[in-house]
Amino acid sequence: MKPVSRFAKPAALDKIMSRGWRALEEEALDGWLARYSGGVTKRANSVLPLLSPADTFLAFEAIEERYARRGLPAIFQISPDAKPVDLDRMLAERGYAKDSPTVVQYLALGEPGPGASSEIDPRIHFADEPSQQWLETWWSVEGPHESAGQTLSQSILARTSSSYVSLVADGRIEAVARLARVGPLGGIYAVATREESRSRGHGRAIVQAVLIEAAARGLDGVWLQVVESNAVARKLYESLGFETISRYHYRVEPLSGS
Repeated sequence: MKPVSRFAKPAALDKIMSRGWRALEEEALDGWLARYSGGVTKRANSVLPLLSPADTFLAFEAIEERYARRGLPAIFQISPDAKPVDLDRMLAERGYAKDSPTVVQYLALGEPGPGASSEIDPRIHFADEPSQQWLETWWSVEGPHESAGQTLSQSILARTSSSYVSLVADGRIEAVARLARVGPLGGIYAVATREESRSRGHGRAIVQAVLIEAAARGLDGVWLQVVESNAVARKLYESLGFETISRYHYRVEPLSGS
């Protein structure tokens, strides 16, 4: 990937995004990066196909064996930069199911969108580590809900220097978000509002706070990933100036015998 200058729109973010939600274990396999994290999130348990392997079919066998050894299905993250260029077709022919189409959006800082604000909501709190209440708020919305998965997810968060943002009302955290800092860029993750507290503008307030924090940290721009079908979230982000610059989806290995 070419260096990203201030206000530029990066052409691809696959490798940088992988560092924003970094797997607990990573293994390079002939141009592909295999990521393992006990099955907690596809992002941290999938193959990032950065380069074409010398023999794609041998690479498939190696990947499937390694994920099976860990009790996981092999999953590939497929973006326009996946290698080889016909990897998506090859996986489909191998029976891998398409899953979770996602758009990647980006905002260059210093060029605030029409809905952006430079004033910090007094209910907003920042921290360099997630508090227990921050974690519980996030888990209550997004999961995981079992203790083993929560321990793994907390370990994933700790792999990248980040800012943890909370919106507190009446002594309780109502919404959260995380800003992962990777070089000159930041990634927005874990945006969640308690179900009973939605439709009150908390989502907009928490994302605006993340953007203010990113600017204060001197970051050039911020990316985020949002499921393509989540029209409400996409509308919010676009109103803040985010633009779609890439897409990806997963290909998931079929279950044995299916």
